[in-house]
Amino acid sequence: MIFKNKTLILASTLVFLVLSSKNIIIYNEEILVALSFLCFVVFSFQSFQESVQQTFAERKRLIHQELEQLLVLKAQTLQKLHQEYKQSLYLVTSLEGLKSAAIQELDHAQHQRIQAFKVGIQKKCVQKIHQLLTLEKQFQHELHSKILASFQQSVLEYFHKNQPTLRPQLIDQACAQLKN
Repeated sequence: MIFKNKTLILASTLVFLVLSSKNIIIYNEEILVALSFLCFVVFSFQSFQESVQQTFAERKRLIHQELEQLLVLKAQTLQKLHQEYKQSLYLVTSLEGLKSAAIQELDHAQHQRIQAFKVGIQKKCVQKIHQLLTLEKQFQHELHSKILASFQQSVLEYFHKNQPTLRPQLIDQACAQLKN
């Protein structure tokens, strides 16, 4: 590899020497450490190039396998998510149907409750009216009885007080009625 890049190495060395002679590159601790590190990296790369390539190739193969496994898992996950999405759509449709059925059932039940309430109220009203009519008849009968008793008593009292003057008139009226 070194022999293949002779011109590059020669040109780099000449540039380095020119820059050093013009004092563009000043040798201090940082430059010497950087140059040492650069030489170490080049030497390591040249010496261990095959083992580094094998390590990187192995790592590349492992990463490739992991990516393939990841893609397979991703595809399986997408399929599962798609199935779950279909199931959720079916569930939503089922829930909407159930909701509409429940609403209809509640409306029907409410209508039945209202009808039952109306019938119950009507029955109670009819019962109360019958009770009121019965009470009214009782009160009328009692009132008539009391009025009759009071009237009889007042007539008897009036007759008793005015007996001397009324007796001849009553006898005349009774005779007149008998003649007819």
